[in-house]
Amino acid sequence: MQPDQMPDSYKGGRLLHRWAWVEIVPAVLDPLTGDELVPAVYGARCPEPPLDVFAATPEEIEVVLAGNAEVRALVAAALPTVIVRDYDAAGNVITEREMVPEPPAVPVVPLADLKAAAVDLINSRVGELRAEHITVTVGQSATYLEKQDEAARHAAGAAGPFPYLSAEALATGLTLDDVAALVGATATAWTAVNADLEGRRRGALVAVEAAETSVQVYQACAHLRA
Repeated sequence: MQPDQMPDSYKGGRLLHRWAWVEIVPAVLDPLTGDELVPAVYGARCPEPPLDVFAATPEEIEVVLAGNAEVRALVAAALPTVIVRDYDAAGNVITEREMVPEPPAVPVVPLADLKAAAVDLINSRVGELRAEHITVTVGQSATYLEKQDEAARHAAGAAGPFPYLSAEALATGLTLDDVAALVGATATAWTAVNADLEGRRRGALVAVEAAETSVQVYQACAHLRA
């Protein structure tokens, strides 16, 4: 495996690989003396599960990314040497030397592109979190607002009509008063949840905008930790 084959993240940047330098093939030992006949072979692998940037602390993200860089350096240092030979006109070897090949460069995503991907990732994650509390379908948000408005007018003593509340009362067997109270309580609870999510979403986006390094871009996602 080459350093350029060891990306930090996948799934749009949400999951970070945890690269480690591990023993792949054990050393061959002399059964009589215990001396090492053939050295062990080491390589880069991911023995631990990936790190979810939305569940991690900024410190955990920094440690993983720094560790990945260290393992890539070990991979580069372990590249085998090659023998380079120079020949004369007759085809005879005149010089011979060892050379360590230049390792392939790790692909670097431009910071602007990484930030754009992080913005999409953060907005998508907030959508997932909202969907844990409300039904996210076309037209449903407008329906919630209509029901909330009817519940507020009902609580204020308005005469109606209340088509949404009445339809729900008929379908559920509840009274109009019970439905109005339930909708009002649900709206109040959702406002608190959504306000918290929106605050953390904005915090994450502001952190992305201010980020000066790729590590800081990933760390911005930690604003959405549970």
